[in-house]
Amino acid sequence: MHTQERVPVLNIIGPVGIGKSSAADAISETLEYDYSIPHAVVDLDHVRRSFPPPSEDPFNMELGFRNLAAVWSNYRAMGAKCLIIPSVMESNEHLDKIRLAVPGADVFVVRLVAPLEVNHARIRGREKTVASLNWHLQRSAQLAEELAKKQLEHIIVDTESKLPSDIGREIIRKWGIVEWHGSGPAQDR
Repeated sequence: MHTQERVPVLNIIGPVGIGKSSAADAISETLEYDYSIPHAVVDLDHVRRSFPPPSEDPFNMELGFRNLAAVWSNYRAMGAKCLIIPSVMESNEHLDKIRLAVPGADVFVVRLVAPLEVNHARIRGREKTVASLNWHLQRSAQLAEELAKKQLEHIIVDTESKLPSDIGREIIRKWGIVEWHGSGPAQDR
């Protein structure tokens, strides 16, 4: 009988502009340079970015999950042992679709939070057009409220006054991936 190998999957959720991609980048760098843990990062916002989206799926979520399955298969074949996914996940159904796309997925969900004014300041610093800015400001407030009610996360990490590298190290500790992988700091090997 073939047993499926467990795949630790870190899903970083939170409203738009909260720092999910920056946290994922920081985690990836730490896993690579400090622990040499084979991993992959798939930003679902990027792999579902296509225009126009179908009317029944305005955020292209289904495309994102299909692309996740294809991309993960390639990363796995190249030796990735765990996966980091920064993306807005709004339901347990979405988390189940990650599990379908990544066979053996053991999903650990981290929700990033910050006061709305801090989140909005970050959005103002990155959006290029007035229409995009207004949409993201409205959407961030909506998502922050919805995600707080749904409580999909295992842990919450406040990002208000922390650098991405500090956020990344905090998440790595709480996720337990170093212990799972049996790694110590790279200088110890």
